[in-house]
Amino acid sequence: FFSDVCVLATNSSHLVTCCTTAIMLATSQYLLIASCVFIHSCNAFRISSKVASKSVPMMSTKTGAGFNYDPSNYKDSNSANYRRLTDQLSAAKAEDEKLKRERDEILRKEAMAAMFLRKENSTFWDTPGDQVVATSEKFFVDPEVLQIITDLDNQLIGLKPVKEKMRRYAAQMLSHKIRQSMGLKTDIPPLHHVFTGNPGTGKTTVAMKMGQLYKAMGFISTGHTVQATRADLVGQYIGHTGPKTKEMIQKSFGGILFIDEAYGLYKEDSRDYGSEVIEMLVKYIDTTENSEFVVCLAGYRNLMTRMLNANLNLMSRMGNWIDFPDYDDLELLEISSLLAKTYGYNYSDGAKAKFVEFMNLRKEFPYFSNARTVRNCMERARRVAATRILKDALDNGTKYTMGEIQTFIPADFQLMIDEIAHLSRDTMLP
Repeated sequence: FFSDVCVLATNSSHLVTCCTTAIMLATSQYLLIASCVFIHSCNAFRISSKVASKSVPMMSTKTGAGFNYDPSNYKDSNSANYRRLTDQLSAAKAEDEKLKRERDEILRKEAMAAMFLRKENSTFWDTPGDQVVATSEKFFVDPEVLQIITDLDNQLIGLKPVKEKMRRYAAQMLSHKIRQSMGLKTDIPPLHHVFTGNPGTGKTTVAMKMGQLYKAMGFISTGHTVQATRADLVGQYIGHTGPKTKEMIQKSFGGILFIDEAYGLYKEDSRDYGSEVIEMLVKYIDTTENSEFVVCLAGYRNLMTRMLNANLNLMSRMGNWIDFPDYDDLELLEISSLLAKTYGYNYSDGAKAKFVEFMNLRKEFPYFSNARTVRNCMERARRVAATRILKDALDNGTKYTMGEIQTFIPADFQLMIDEIAHLSRDTMLP
């Protein structure tokens, strides 16, 4: 009986139950047992109270100056749920407002397009065909445009297809202004170009002139030309190509991005990073206005054709193709005369005949570069002429006139012919 009472007392969490048990035992003439149970129960109650106070924080019952408030005891475990719900409601509201703005913008554009269409139809159908809508006094080609076209004629030999294309653009600009004044459609035509041809045919020079021409026409804002090659666009490791290409594209905004030897961007190896450049070019062509971004790709005719055939997305967006033919003998001679005039040299007929002979011989060697080869030849002729004058002065003490020190003679070009005449035809020459 004593053991059962002890178990009952130690497992009880209330002192009242223990006391009641002790009283019942006392009335049953077990006074000694009752006293032991009472004492044991009190000790067990104190121990359990200490353990509970350590494991479970109890709320303080003190008040007044001695009250120590602990916020952690009163923290609401559901507060995060309420906050997340508020954020979700705010995000949903912001999304609804965004959709409403986009819907309103679409409706506004549709209304504007419908209004312009009604106006255009009214102008088209109600205006008599013989009515004069423009005069040369009000609408004319800007003098700056005419000056650029004149410079093309004076500074570039040959290139008739290119010059004709520039004149067509000038005419299109004038038509653009007249149609705009009458409220008709005036979309800027595609300005992206592909230049094909051998080295030294004037592709870079024309690209720079084209930028100036587009600016004078009002098609682009700055008219500058940013020149780039594969090395400027393709990175050396994963993640490097995108930032490099984007940087060059953004530098060209308002002008022309001229990519020389663009065929180098395409390689059959799928691991090559050049394909990433092509993808970015297509993206910017589709998402950027003509007035902000114009790209011009240049390179050898066969290699450019191969690259674009393998990238149909890019080829379909390059609406203008200009082929730069090789210069004939007469055009090469005209270029040399223009360079001699630029250098301040007289150019006799005998010297010109020797120049033509040298050019025909030079074409038998690899990598003939048209106007670039002519420039190298004329630079070489200047050095030969200077050496000739200095040698005669040292050997004979000859005095030279102003005309003699600024004249090319046939012997200058004959020396250049003799230098290469006996070389193997696979020798690399400048």
